[in-house]
Amino acid sequence: MLIGMGKSGRRQAAEALRRQRAAEARRKKVLFGVAIGGAVVLIGGLLGLGIWLNRDSGYEVNDPAAATTDSYAVQIGSGPVEVDIYLDYLCPACKQFESTYAGNIQAWVDAGSVTVNYHPIAILDRLSQGTEYSTRAAASAVCAADVGEQEFLDYTVALYEHQPAENSQGLSDDELTSIGADVGLGSDWEQCVADGAYKGWVQAGTESATGDQGVSGTPTVKVGGEEVDPADFVAEVEAAIANGS
Repeated sequence: MLIGMGKSGRRQAAEALRRQRAAEARRKKVLFGVAIGGAVVLIGGLLGLGIWLNRDSGYEVNDPAAATTDSYAVQIGSGPVEVDIYLDYLCPACKQFESTYAGNIQAWVDAGSVTVNYHPIAILDRLSQGTEYSTRAAASAVCAADVGEQEFLDYTVALYEHQPAENSQGLSDDELTSIGADVGLGSDWEQCVADGAYKGWVQAGTESATGDQGVSGTPTVKVGGEEVDPADFVAEVEAAIANGS
């Protein structure tokens, strides 16, 4: 629990967690490569139903205060190498990706080596018993981005730490708010979540990703605009950094 910590203490605790994950990344990579393939294929096979359930939601599309792209991504960092990550907060393979590479992403952002465009999409709403968990979780993460880039990264880590099972109701809004409180997000963020301010933006981004952007599953990862195998993520990014591209 991070409640009661100052900002410095919260970030130190989050950094300790990220360092632990980074130390485990090499061991996890082989297992990750095996697990991710089947998961993405499964998501791709069910994608059409997910899009149909997400259409015509009636949610207003509000532009976030955070830095975003025209492709409905939250922009983190300002480095020369551009990375795009499409994720669903209910996706088990996305949790595996995050737990494997969160430390690397943090280090690259801190070093000014990369700009990471996070696309929080909601293709798995159909697996939360009508509660639209993927949409709600993604919208709450965009609210965190309004608070700050580090807050978005820390909240993403925390959401995956508390990821509910598929085919459950997911976490309630109160539970999402509790997770945000542990990360150190404040009352403005809580109001943003309560208002569902970015549900429409997330669902518009989902339609864009699965339509014009050609995303067929999560996690989908691009380096320099080219899709890469998630199991090769670190090698691809490090090569792009070395090449200065």
